[in-house]
Amino acid sequence: MGAIPGGIIQDRIGPKKVTIIGGALLGLGLFLSSFATNVVHLYIFYGVFSGLGIGFAYITPLATCNKWFPDKRGAISGVAVAGMGLGTIVFSPIGQLLIENIGPLTAMRVLGIVFFILVTIGAQWMVLPPEGYSPAGWKPSEKQKREVHFSKKEMLKTPAFYKIWISFLVGTASGLMMIGIASPVGQKIAGLSVAEAAAIVGMLGLFNGGGRVLWGAASDKIGRTRTIALFSLLTAGAMLTFNFIATSVPFAVSLFIVTACFGGFMAVFPSLTADFYGTKYYGGNYGIVYLAYGFGAPLGGWIGSAFPLSIAFNIAAVCAFISFILMLTIKAPEKKMSPEAVAEQEAAVSGISG
Repeated sequence: MGAIPGGIIQDRIGPKKVTIIGGALLGLGLFLSSFATNVVHLYIFYGVFSGLGIGFAYITPLATCNKWFPDKRGAISGVAVAGMGLGTIVFSPIGQLLIENIGPLTAMRVLGIVFFILVTIGAQWMVLPPEGYSPAGWKPSEKQKREVHFSKKEMLKTPAFYKIWISFLVGTASGLMMIGIASPVGQKIAGLSVAEAAAIVGMLGLFNGGGRVLWGAASDKIGRTRTIALFSLLTAGAMLTFNFIATSVPFAVSLFIVTACFGGFMAVFPSLTADFYGTKYYGGNYGIVYLAYGFGAPLGGWIGSAFPLSIAFNIAAVCAFISFILMLTIKAPEKKMSPEAVAEQEAAVSGISG
C-alpha cells in the first residue's frame, strides 16, 4: 500500500525525498522491532512501518528510470526491479549470519541502520531528467510523439486498467503460490532431501532477477502485452507439469520457469503502465497498479495452503491462463486531446528533434 502515497507524493516533490523517507521508515521499523516484547510490536513496526517504507522506496526507481529511458522502458524496469529479487541473495545470508551471532532482535537493529544508510545513498541518484529530455539518437515513433498522460481518476475510468490490474493480481498469485511452498513440495513430489530442496530454492533469486531483466528487454522488442501473454502461458503450462513430476530435474526446471516468469510480471507491468498512461503521473498510477501485487501475494499463499497440491497446481494454472487471456484482449486506452494540447506537444517534439 505504501507505493500509492509514495508514488503520489513523488509526482509532486520528486523521487529523492520520497526515497529517503522510505529508507527512514524501513530503517525505523526494523530498529524499533529490535525492542519488541510481543508479536503486536512486530506487526506495527516491522509490518506497517517497514512495509510502508519499502513501498515508498520501491516506486521511485521505477518512476525515475522510465522517464530517463523512454526508449528502453522494459529493459530498465527489469534492471530496476531485479534489485529486489537479487537482494534476497545478498542479504538473506547476511541476516542469517547476524541472527546466529547476535540474535534476531539485535540483527534487526543493525540491518535497520544499514538499510537506511544504503537507501539514502541510493536516493542521491533519484533525480528526474530535465524538461524536454530525450536520449541521444532516439527517434520516437509517431505513437510515442503523441504520448498522452492520464491522471489517476482518468486511468481508473479506462477498461484497460482493470484488465491490467486483474492480470497482475492473478499472475503474481500463481507464481508466488509455487515459490512460497517450493521446498516442501520438492521434498514431497520429487523426493528431494531437505538440503537438496534448500539448494534449489536458494537459486530462485537468480532466476527471479534474471527473468525480470530478460522479459523486460523482450517487451521492448515484441511489445508489452505480447510478452505478458507469453510468460503467463508458460507459467500455466509449468504449473500443470507439477502434477506429473516425480524426480528432481523436472521439478527444478519447472520451478525455475515459474520463477523467471514471475520476475517478468514484476518487470513488464511497470513499463506497460507507462506506455498506456504516460509518465507525468506515473508514480501515483503505478502505485495503484502495484496494489494488485499486494493482494496477489496473500492470494497465492492461500491457494498453496488451503488446497491439496494437485488442486493448488491447477488453480494456479487457471490464474496464469486468465492473465494470458486478458493480455490477448486488452486495448490501449485512448484520450482525446484538445487542439491546443496537440499543438503544444508537437512543438515540444520539434524542439527535441531539433
